[in-house]
Amino acid sequence: MSDNRRDFLKKGTLLGLSGLASTLLGKDKIDKLEEMSNQLENTPAFALPKLPYAYDALEPYFDKQTMEIHHTKHHAAYVNKLNETPSTNIDYMSNDEVKCTHIDKYWSAVIRNNLGGHYNHSLFWTLLKPNPKGEANLPSGKIAEAINKDFKSFEEFKKEFAEKSTKIFGSGWCWLIKQEGKLKIVTTPNQDNPLMKLEGERGKPVLALDVWEHAYYLKYQNKRADYINNWWNIINWDQAEKLYTTK
Repeated sequence: MSDNRRDFLKKGTLLGLSGLASTLLGKDKIDKLEEMSNQLENTPAFALPKLPYAYDALEPYFDKQTMEIHHTKHHAAYVNKLNETPSTNIDYMSNDEVKCTHIDKYWSAVIRNNLGGHYNHSLFWTLLKPNPKGEANLPSGKIAEAINKDFKSFEEFKKEFAEKSTKIFGSGWCWLIKQEGKLKIVTTPNQDNPLMKLEGERGKPVLALDVWEHAYYLKYQNKRADYINNWWNIINWDQAEKLYTTK
């Protein structure tokens, strides 16, 4: 949906409400509707989500400084760029997951990279949870059954995931996806993801791991393998289960 069409629909709806209000309501109510209209016009299409935990909550695995910079600088930059960039091919009325499914190789690099960065990070934050006592962190329920079925064992799954995420050249993401009812590990470069209509395999994201250097360099320097090894302690398997079982 284009920006012009989106603005037309907003204004048309609100003008219709105002006309009805002039008949049924007093001046104070009409003023309130006008205020709501102005607020809607000034609302950005994209917003930086709040983290479901404090910046230091993932210690000692992910450090506070990295989390704060990652969220307020890197993720925020993707959001700000999206809101600054006019587009005629984003359906602003859909959710971010649906927006990503419409991206193909013909989209502008600005939209593709920044929408991907926004969606990927928004998902990534929800797939992490604090584990201050360092307790064993293992999947359960249907996703555990699927991992054992499709990878033979959880240890085999961890091994494959670690190998693929470690070997990503440069910046990118490693994913566990649901593809035609089965789980599969895939990787994408930069801020691409398996929802996009690009070269590579597509599927529904169930787990996501950011292996851009800014995700780990302050704590782990160039030791990506150590970062990946510690990530297993803070995976939010409840959220992964929800993603796996939801169509």
